[in-house]
Amino acid sequence: MSGADPESGDGRGDRPGELARAITERFGLDADGYRHGPCRAEREADGGAWTLVWTDGPTVGQVLREVGPGAGPEAAEPRCRRVLSEETVALGAVRLATGDGAEGDGVRPAITPEAVERLWFDVPFPRPATDRERALVYAVVYEAHDNERRNRVADGRICDLVATAGLARFLERMRLPLTPAELLTARYAAAHGHPAWRYRLIPMAVPALLRAVLADRAASPELLAAALTLVPEWEGEREGAAPELREAATALRERLRRTWP
Repeated sequence: MSGADPESGDGRGDRPGELARAITERFGLDADGYRHGPCRAEREADGGAWTLVWTDGPTVGQVLREVGPGAGPEAAEPRCRRVLSEETVALGAVRLATGDGAEGDGVRPAITPEAVERLWFDVPFPRPATDRERALVYAVVYEAHDNERRNRVADGRICDLVATAGLARFLERMRLPLTPAELLTARYAAAHGHPAWRYRLIPMAVPALLRAVLADRAASPELLAAALTLVPEWEGEREGAAPELREAATALRERLRRTWP
């Protein structure tokens, strides 16, 4: 594509430029805080058709509904292309990894640029929903740049990084807050054959976590305290587990009493 001047003589006046400015104004692509810039009219390198191009922002469907076809018997919908920023690609990879409907073998999600495109197809202005997502996106993009020694990498590199490295390393690297189940899973997942934590941030089952802590004679006070908070969850998951629960809770409290400074 070329960023040629949309006012150059093609017999249609400045319609591409007008449309680009209208889209920019309508969807606030020139507003303070929107860092991806305005919509632009780009022409094929061979001097062919114009395409309206913007980054993130509204969906193609929204833009087409807004601008509509031009006037005249040969009018047609303008050609449009929404580009996804690296951050939005990384966010899509994170969502695909952690989503309930993640494709793959159940442990390692299948993450590709095409899957990310499908995820955001009908989603305008994709953005992180939580501080955790925002931090994971930052960590993924930072490492992708560092691995390639450049400030811009292909979408496939970002997707491959999340698919092969998993998300747990980024979660731990950013020192993000963990739930008690996540804290224990981060400690015991590798030793207990639970790769779903590494790739998809899926915690181990509560009974398995409690058994892991009880079997760990070197468990820290922090781990023991986290395990105690999970005892009520185990009770909700397993009927008739009261005796086992009482024994587990008693053992945890006693060890916590002996190890707490």
